[in-house]
Amino acid sequence: MRSAWLQAATAVLVFGAAACASKPTPAPPPPPAVAPPAAELARSGLAVVKQADVVLRDSSRNREVPVRVTYPEGSGPDPVIVFSPSARASARSVDPLARFWATRGFAVLVPGHADAAGAPAGDPDDARESSADATPDPRAWEASARDVAFVAAATGAIETRVDGLKLDEARLGVGGQSFGAFTAMLLAGATVDVSKKERAKSFADPLPKAFLLISPPGKGQQGLTEKSWTAVERPLMVVTGTRDSGTKNQDASWRLDAYQLSAAGDKFAIFIEGAGHASMTGLSAEPGAAVPKAGRKTTTADAEVAIFQDVKAATLAFWEAYLKGDAGARAFLAGDGLAKESDNRAQLLRR
Repeated sequence: MRSAWLQAATAVLVFGAAACASKPTPAPPPPPAVAPPAAELARSGLAVVKQADVVLRDSSRNREVPVRVTYPEGSGPDPVIVFSPSARASARSVDPLARFWATRGFAVLVPGHADAAGAPAGDPDDARESSADATPDPRAWEASARDVAFVAAATGAIETRVDGLKLDEARLGVGGQSFGAFTAMLLAGATVDVSKKERAKSFADPLPKAFLLISPPGKGQQGLTEKSWTAVERPLMVVTGTRDSGTKNQDASWRLDAYQLSAAGDKFAIFIEGAGHASMTGLSAEPGAAVPKAGRKTTTADAEVAIFQDVKAATLAFWEAYLKGDAGARAFLAGDGLAKESDNRAQLLRR
């Protein structure tokens, strides 16, 4: 007869073996993410896009800030893009980009800065940034940065003013074009020398998750120095092109400083052959738009449409990757699909 302890030990061993036998098989690893084609990224979605104009009051500055809201109807809560237009341009100057992003599930908030009162939507014949975009006035720098930070923090107030709008403030990015890109980079943490006594001033805002800079200025302008981008660590994308020179005739590569001089990791640059200062917002790709000129050179309407397709594909992938966490978009940013599909017209750089 077995002893009691031997019977107990045998039962434990049998139970343990049964438990091991019934242990579930580990799930196979997920398949690698597949990068969508650039043509698919550049295609508008099926969502119905709505637009509304609201006015918010910033009591801390006794200032009213108009905001143009472009959003997909019937969805939400949607990730948010706060986009600052170029100097003297109205919020409507961003409509082509805003409408596109909205069809792909983003709500776009475009503040109207103080200098935009009565300004036209934009002059597509001006292929180089205006002197207003290179203003040396630090008061204008701060006013624009505070406008964008105020709108980014006011998603709840904006929701109450727009029927059907639902915003996800936890997934918010900031972008801008030209002087608006300068504003966006300030919120990203780029520092500027305001005066000889006040150097490396920061306007960084912790709320945005990612930053898109279209035609941003480089060092040597608006208080920007070689060390201005040292503290910029969050995801960032710069978009420019070969015809996107500065007011002081800086080469277009000057606009890549924010990409090259910021902290490595999640940094991207799109450099497009033939793209000028007015090419990237899509105004010159609209039906019937005037074709931009740069000196004696003039692009074609077809070329402007193709350039804007590149911009849409790249910027959507960036927002999808960093505001939605989309694995396919990340794969696109890590690959060479944009260059291949554009016959090397558009180069996607990363570091």
